[in-house]
Amino acid sequence: MKTIAIAGTFDSKGKEFLYVKSVIEGLGLKAYTIHCGVFAPLFTPDVSNRDVAEAAGMNIDEIAGKKDRSIGTEALAKGMEQLIPKLYAEGKFDGILSFGGTGGTSIVTAGMRALPIGVPKLMVSTVASGNTAPYVGTSDIMMFPSIVDVAGLNSFSTKIFTNAVHAIAGMVQFESAPPQDKKPLIAATMLVSRRHVWIMRVSI
Repeated sequence: MKTIAIAGTFDSKGKEFLYVKSVIEGLGLKAYTIHCGVFAPLFTPDVSNRDVAEAAGMNIDEIAGKKDRSIGTEALAKGMEQLIPKLYAEGKFDGILSFGGTGGTSIVTAGMRALPIGVPKLMVSTVASGNTAPYVGTSDIMMFPSIVDVAGLNSFSTKIFTNAVHAIAGMVQFESAPPQDKKPLIAATMLVSRRHVWIMRVSI
């Protein structure tokens, strides 16, 4: 059975993530839940925020005690960056899905960027219609506009959440084997300056 990891802040958005979990399971897939919020979750996850914090060498109680959003976001993002690829390597999930605002997006995409290219990664976010470079980086994260804030269940949000689940479900269920091409690969990077001069570097 294919497994989709759901990562997010289950303390502030627990109801929304429980809905997403039910949609995933309704499709006959398994949901693997990862809590990366600062405070206690609304439901028991498979991976706790304590696990995430410890992956960054930190203590979740100390982070929560500071009551500083920026400190919490930075610490948990570092934990996700360390933990998510390890969980994937252990075979815990086949694709990863998340929902959030600026804070949740920053935390979870740090972990998504650490995954290999080709692993399905979908971030439903309030910032998906703006500059996504800080979140995507050089990875293949898909950014999906949430249209409304990820805060509550209504006719708009449930449709967006369901569409997102169906999208990543398709990615994990309909995989195709990569072509067995033995030819060497050549990578080329290019940069356009203000004077429109092309600079190229080629490596094998």
